[in-house]
Amino acid sequence: MRSTVILLFLQLWGNVKVSLSQNDCSQLPDIPHAHVSDNTKKDEYQQGNVIRFTCETGYISGPPIRYVCSEGGWIAVHEGTCYLKPCELPDDTPNGYYEIIKGEDFVFGTTIKYFCNRGYQMVSKDDTRTCLLDRWTNHVPICGPVSCEHPSADGRITVKGFNENEELILPDRFLTFSCDDPRTYLNGSSVLICGHEGEWDHPFPTCEDITCTVGETDPRLTVTGPIIANKTVNVGHNLRFQCDDQYSLEGPEVIECLQNGQWNKAFPTCTDRCKFTVLPPGIRITPPRPPNNQVRQGQKINFECPSNRHGHVLRGNKTVECLAGGQWSDQFPTCGPPEGCGRPPPLANGDTKNSAHSKYRHNEWVEYGCQSSYTMNGRPYKTCNNGEWTGQMKCLRPCTVTREIMNRYNIHFSYSNDEKLYARHDEGLTFSCNYGRQRVSLLGMRQVCNDGVMQLPSCQ
Repeated sequence: MRSTVILLFLQLWGNVKVSLSQNDCSQLPDIPHAHVSDNTKKDEYQQGNVIRFTCETGYISGPPIRYVCSEGGWIAVHEGTCYLKPCELPDDTPNGYYEIIKGEDFVFGTTIKYFCNRGYQMVSKDDTRTCLLDRWTNHVPICGPVSCEHPSADGRITVKGFNENEELILPDRFLTFSCDDPRTYLNGSSVLICGHEGEWDHPFPTCEDITCTVGETDPRLTVTGPIIANKTVNVGHNLRFQCDDQYSLEGPEVIECLQNGQWNKAFPTCTDRCKFTVLPPGIRITPPRPPNNQVRQGQKINFECPSNRHGHVLRGNKTVECLAGGQWSDQFPTCGPPEGCGRPPPLANGDTKNSAHSKYRHNEWVEYGCQSSYTMNGRPYKTCNNGEWTGQMKCLRPCTVTREIMNRYNIHFSYSNDEKLYARHDEGLTFSCNYGRQRVSLLGMRQVCNDGVMQLPSCQ
C-alpha cells in the first residue's frame, strides 16, 4: 500500500510512467449539487488520474473538491460538499419588517416579503426580494404613512375639512360634503372618515339634480314642458296640459316640480264632455247654450219655463249637472201644464182628516191628524205640486211606564198610585225611590218622553 501511494505521487509530480495493476474508477464519486469539471473529465480513467468537481449554480464549496483514481477506486484528495451560497442579510425598511416566504435562511433562491407596521402602507411597486448569486433583487421597499384618497375635484360639491395642497390625508381625519345649489341634492353620506387601512368608510358622495318623475298620463292628454332623460323634469320647471277638443281637463292646467322632488299638484285627466241633445220646445236655460254644444264635468245647467207660457210649470229637476263620463245627472225637464196627483201618501200612526180622493188638482191640499196620544211634528198638510205631494210631517210616539218596569229600578210614581201611566211626547213623569232605597244613577227623578223613549232613574 505504501509503494502504491508513492507511485501515485511520483506520477503526479514527477511525470513518471508507472505501470499499475487494473483499477475500478468507472463509477464517479457522487457529490450532491456538483459535477466533474470539463478540464478533468475523461471517457476512461486510469490510475493516478485526478478529477475536480464544480458546484452547481448557487452552490459553493470550501477548498476545491479533488479525487484521484487509485487501485481501489477514487480517493478524495480534498474532500468537501456543495452548499447553498449565502446572501448578505437583507436591509430592513423603516416602519416595516420582512419575513421569509420561500426557502430557508438567507441563501441562494430565498425570497422575502416586506410588510408595513400599523399606520403605514406599502408605497413601492415591489414588496419582495430574492437572493441571487451576488445580490438581492429589487430595492428595499418603502413604507409610507397610511393615507386616504383625495376627493375628486367637482365644482358642484363643497368639501370642508380638506385643503387641496395637503399631500396626505391621515387616518381619523373626517371630511364633510354638501351641495350649495338648491336645485341639487347630496347622493351619499355627508361625512366621511379616513380609516386606519387607508380606506374611506363610505364612497364619495355626489350632487345630483333634483327631478320630478313624469309617470303614465292620460293618453288623451297633451303635455308640454322641459321633459329630460328618463321622463323627468328639473326642480322649478312647469308642465302644461291640454285635452283634445272633445274632452274636458279634470285637474290643474299647470303643475310645478318642487324642491322635494314632488309635484305641487296631482296630474290631471281628460274626461268626456256632456253633449247637448235637442232641448224641449219653449224651455229656457242658464247659462246660455255653449257654441260647441258641450259642457265640462261639474258644470250645471238651470232650466225654467218662459213667463209668456202662463200656467205652465217645469216638469222635472230644475238643475241638471254634467257628471264624469259625459253623463247628465238627470233628464232634461219640460214645460207644460201642471199635473195632478193621485191619492195622498199614508202617514205612520196617522191619517187624513177627511176621506181621500183618487185624484187631486195641482195646488190642492189635504190635512193629516195623528192617533190618540201621538203628537204631530211639522205642518199637518201635504200639497199636490205638479204631480207630487209635498210637505213633511211625523207622528211622535208616547211613552208607557208600568209597575213591572219600575220594580226593576226600585222606583214608583211620586204623584200617582196607578199601575201604568202614559206620557205624550215632551211630557214628563216624576219618580221616587222605594222605601229604604237610595238613588244610584246620575239621572234626575223627573224624566221627559222623547218620541216613545223615556230613561228611568235607578235606586238600590
